[in-house]
Amino acid sequence: MKSVFNKKNVGALIFGLSPLLMLAQTEVITSTSYFSNALFNAMLFLIFILLLVIFALSNVLKSVLESEAQQIPKKEKTNVPFQGPSLMLLFSLLASQAFAQESKIAAIPIDNDGRIGGLDLTTFYFLLTVIVVQIIIIYFLYNTIQGFVKNKLEKEEDKKITITVVKEKSILEVINASVDIEREAEIMLDHNYDGIKELDNDLPPWWKYGFILTIIVSVFYLLHYHGIRTGDLQGAEYKKEVLMAKLKLEEYMKNSANNVDESNVKFLSDAASLQAGKDVYMASCVTCHNKLGEGSVGPNLTDNYWLHGGSISDLFKTIKYGWPDKGMKAWKEDLSPMQIAQVSSYIKTLAGTNPPNPKAAQGDLYIEKSIPSDSSQVKSDSTTLDSGKIAVIKMDTAISKMKNK
Repeated sequence: MKSVFNKKNVGALIFGLSPLLMLAQTEVITSTSYFSNALFNAMLFLIFILLLVIFALSNVLKSVLESEAQQIPKKEKTNVPFQGPSLMLLFSLLASQAFAQESKIAAIPIDNDGRIGGLDLTTFYFLLTVIVVQIIIIYFLYNTIQGFVKNKLEKEEDKKITITVVKEKSILEVINASVDIEREAEIMLDHNYDGIKELDNDLPPWWKYGFILTIIVSVFYLLHYHGIRTGDLQGAEYKKEVLMAKLKLEEYMKNSANNVDESNVKFLSDAASLQAGKDVYMASCVTCHNKLGEGSVGPNLTDNYWLHGGSISDLFKTIKYGWPDKGMKAWKEDLSPMQIAQVSSYIKTLAGTNPPNPKAAQGDLYIEKSIPSDSSQVKSDSTTLDSGKIAVIKMDTAISKMKNK
């Protein structure tokens, strides 16, 4: 088989591709979003694959026609009307006409409605028309090649004296350009390695055209990522995805604020949350703990002693489920999870306020290591209390216990 990498064939391929390259360039200029559209890239990629298939089949048909022409006497020979480059010329003219029409339509603003896969109807139907035309051309070439192969086999069968069964080549065998076993002697080389002989098989057409396709794709890849830069490289794409993930997380947290529970609750230090917690406290907690948290029926909330733990998680759990045996009701049916988190955070701010007439300390001493917060401002570590203050607290506790006795 003759090599397809000659000046005439390569020139025809470039000439056939030029209108589509111009169309792609125009699409990038008129709408920078086309090359970032997956449907547009997929349809453009399919057009190039079909174009290479047309080019391959036209060369196969040209070889078949030349083989037929060699068997016709010189007087009867006529010019072969169908050539591969001629087909490429016709296809390029069709794409050029469509390109001219597309250039006129490109000035029309694109509406947000009436799109298919993100593409405006004009671009989508233009690309679809090109693909349909290519498929029709491939179908025509396939049937023409099959017809020539079948006629040639029938002529050879008529010349034989005995009737033999002739194997009809499939389109796959034609594209692979494989040599029949009976004709392997024609491509046998002189090399002989311990009885193993070498055949001079040519590279299959699909491999050659696939190699051309990789070159074309690489050009578009370089233009897309390094030329006009309509696509992001890995570093920029990673940063964008991380930023989008953060934005989605923030939006999720806003919409899912009530998903908080004792396992993930955090101290809310912003003024709005603390004010909301104070409002809940004044409406629901003053009856048992008084306005300043000094305690009455319920324990004192301003000291460092707690009956059921003094962490933000412990407070959330106590308010949510309550302690019915000690007179503390469960508030989970009356307050939302966010309201419980807000009032728990407000109660934490009452520590050390020293209101008048506080109730005697109850429970165990709790020293806060750190308060988990959803803000950058975190309360200082209460373990920094000096030893003198801790001693005073212990003494006050001892005196209170003696008075109770």
